[in-house]
Amino acid sequence: MTSTPPEKGPHSGSFTKLRPAYLVGMLCAAILFAFFGGIENLFKRWGEQQELSHGYFLPVITSWMLWSRRQALTQSVSRPEWLGLAGVAIAAIVLILSELTVTSLMIFQQLAMIALFSSLALALGGWGLFRLTLLPVGFLLFMVPPPYWAITVLSQQFQLWSSQIGVAMIEMFGIPVLLTGNIIDLGDYKLQVAEACSGLRYLFPFLSLGFLAAYLFNAPLWQRAVVFISTIPITILMNSFRIAVTGILVQQFGAEHAEGFIHLFEGWVVFLFCLALLFGLIAALARFSGRKDVSALLTLPEISPIKAAHSWSASVFKKFALASIAIIAAAGAYVHYGISNVLKIPARADLAALTYEFPGWRTDIAEVDAQTLEVLGADDYLITNMTSPEGELFNLYIAYINMQRHGHSWHSPRQCIPGGGWQITRHDVVPITLETGRTFHYNRIIIENRGQRQLLYYWYDQRGRKIANEFVMKFMLILDAVRIRRTDGAMIRIMTPITTNESLNEADQRLLGYMRELQPKLPAYIPPADAPATREFDPGA
Repeated sequence: MTSTPPEKGPHSGSFTKLRPAYLVGMLCAAILFAFFGGIENLFKRWGEQQELSHGYFLPVITSWMLWSRRQALTQSVSRPEWLGLAGVAIAAIVLILSELTVTSLMIFQQLAMIALFSSLALALGGWGLFRLTLLPVGFLLFMVPPPYWAITVLSQQFQLWSSQIGVAMIEMFGIPVLLTGNIIDLGDYKLQVAEACSGLRYLFPFLSLGFLAAYLFNAPLWQRAVVFISTIPITILMNSFRIAVTGILVQQFGAEHAEGFIHLFEGWVVFLFCLALLFGLIAALARFSGRKDVSALLTLPEISPIKAAHSWSASVFKKFALASIAIIAAAGAYVHYGISNVLKIPARADLAALTYEFPGWRTDIAEVDAQTLEVLGADDYLITNMTSPEGELFNLYIAYINMQRHGHSWHSPRQCIPGGGWQITRHDVVPITLETGRTFHYNRIIIENRGQRQLLYYWYDQRGRKIANEFVMKFMLILDAVRIRRTDGAMIRIMTPITTNESLNEADQRLLGYMRELQPKLPAYIPPADAPATREFDPGA
């Protein structure tokens, strides 16, 4: 009677015959080929946006964490799992779907790529390898840039918080100061808290450092959570302190102390203060737990190999590795060569002609410089002040885009208003029913600046839909990109002043009347869903 010897482990001769380096090399090449667009976008965003420049270092830190534990990882390799191979297939599907939208939502590609790394650990090395690599690989999530619109919304909120706290700090020194929106009025000088001073340049790198510090902190889970979460209030507090110091220096020594080297120097010093506060918090938590050796707190946690329930299988490894390579390469081939990136652009009239459809009205069309136009991101636009024959005043702004792709989209008025010194005092989403019987929702906003008030409506008009919510607008954009291969549309904003001798209801009725008169004229300039396409555009050409 004979018995079959058990299959040997990962360091056996069978493993050597498989030439794992070749399989790993082929796998890396397949990932690079399939996710090239997402990887290229990572480096582009890291290089263009200072708040994301720390992204270059995060893959290095992950590699260090994995390499430092290579012995435990190697000893934890077990039987490859089918569930991991399913994860590889799901990541490939997400990659394809992200490109099918034509809008190329790179964040989905990048998240799918990180999920792919963990799936490969499970597919090729089993549950033990998957569990030990999950957190180091998950750390890569901090390298994924948020969408442009998310950064803009965060920047707006951080500008407001930092401005309010900074002004409170200035007042503590007995300096008279007035805050209007994001503008700090010191009397002789006015400081605008721009997007660059919002604190996001600290927040994104500080979040990743805070997570790393919490991971390295040898402490109970609740203390690690406190360390990580504290990065947000520390960032806001220290950025407010920076704004306050800038205001005090300007008040005492002149405006040159808010610019140039000193402004940059204050930024670096404040970031170092953020780190000092974080490590001070870690030391305080350690002493709270009765530990006095602070120098030994931040160390890479030691891990023990996870004993495999099933031995590693060379034959299954080879099959799963080749299957993973095939799936990823096939998805990459379909993305690069099988998907039509051709967008349809419908016929339409130029917005400049719209004002002529208001006979008897006086119009004052505003021209913008090239830099402002680039910020607007519009392929066609109209900014005009209009006066009705009865003397009623309106401001009309329409920004039309042929193709939304790679962040090429509108800036929401809610993101731009505070930068001009105006404050949003009320925001509602209101329905309106037109004479045609069609109902849609629009944003109704009241803004105020030094006692002056204006009533503002805005909505998104795209491919026959009128939408108030930005998230719904983005969802319908993806749907229409797949369904009708169109991503064109417009953002429409109308305003009227609220005079001191009239009620808010009177201003509403005036603006509603203007909206109703404007609506029937728009389809010629903002084509509906069934508009014929006169030309096609290939973004990849």
